[in-house]
Amino acid sequence: MSQYSGLERRIAAVLQRFPGLKRRLKEVYQRVNYYAYADRDFEYAVADDATLSTVSDRYGAEPTDRDRFFGYFDVHPWTASMDGFLLHEVSGDAVDIRLYRDGDHTTLGTSLAWNLQQGSRTQWHPAAESVLYNDRESDRLVAREVYSDGETAATYDRPIQALHPDGTEFLSLNYDRLDRNRPDYGYGRDPRSLPDPESDGLWRVEMDSADDELLVSLQSLIDRSETTAPPEAHYLNHALYDPTGERFVFLHRWNGDEGRVSRLYVADRDGNCRVVMDDTVVSHYCWLSDSELFVWGRTAAHGDGYHVLDVDTGDTEYVGALDDYGDGHPSLSPDGRYIVTDTYPDRERKRRLLLYDRETEDVTELGRFFEPLRFTGETRCDLHPRWSPDGTAISFDSAHTGRRDSYILDVSRILS
Repeated sequence: MSQYSGLERRIAAVLQRFPGLKRRLKEVYQRVNYYAYADRDFEYAVADDATLSTVSDRYGAEPTDRDRFFGYFDVHPWTASMDGFLLHEVSGDAVDIRLYRDGDHTTLGTSLAWNLQQGSRTQWHPAAESVLYNDRESDRLVAREVYSDGETAATYDRPIQALHPDGTEFLSLNYDRLDRNRPDYGYGRDPRSLPDPESDGLWRVEMDSADDELLVSLQSLIDRSETTAPPEAHYLNHALYDPTGERFVFLHRWNGDEGRVSRLYVADRDGNCRVVMDDTVVSHYCWLSDSELFVWGRTAAHGDGYHVLDVDTGDTEYVGALDDYGDGHPSLSPDGRYIVTDTYPDRERKRRLLLYDRETEDVTELGRFFEPLRFTGETRCDLHPRWSPDGTAISFDSAHTGRRDSYILDVSRILS
């Protein structure tokens, strides 16, 4: 009874054309379901062979009453040796970026450029014990690089979106456009004007020289889209390098009379790009290899759901095993066999954490986590699961206690 029905999902798909109306109706419908179905005494339940702990429990740090979280699902919070763990800790209008290790913590920096979904895009440099995160400096957004002791390594003139696998460069985009169109992914700057789309888009920043280059102009993407939506209604999001770093994917979105439209592009290192998914709806994805994506989106053949997409041929394979669960945030295990993903709250306000075995196509429910009604819209607390480097644990954020916090689920016995 807790999952939304196929009819409800079809209605939601139709309302995709009217994002403002959909948002308001969704809030009302969630509230009705909450009072009708939610068990407000329930907090969480995990699988018998899984062990749940807080970051404070695992790393011996002192508990706090502040909200803590890591952020998005495409990066992970652990050091390479897993002896340390990164978190954002909310402090008024800022977040403290903290490294928990050996029963203590180090504040690596404080950021004024953050949101509840992605934090400050805080992420480890893959080749050095340093951390990159976004911040405000005067009236501009920058990326900062700091060492694990808090010493500043560098400041870059553009904010980071995605870091190259070898750590030599990163992709940057315009977060002010997200503030205008998707404020839950922006930094609350409320921009009065936006750059001309000819000089805006997706940038590459070289880390050794700090030089930047516009790889994909937003205007070039607007020219390919058949819409009357004005330039300020277009934006980019979710850029992600493939495992080799030779190419990357990103979303071009706009809000027009046709509703919110998403196009998934793949681009080479020179910014030459082409559409690989173009049926209105594309949301979240992860790379399976240097040519395949695991992506939730819409295709003419199968409708909405998870697909394996070959970015070279454009071929898609529908993942029917996850058909009952809706959209989520997928992440591939280090050994390539498993995908962990999550769900949005069902009518009982429970979020599910799911393990999908690519070999057997089995789906295991790792846990359910209650989300209080006040965590909705831009303040929602998606689980955003991420694998540990050794593939034995999953990090995720949750608000099931009534406060936003970060958790670690040991799944080693389930996998064995």
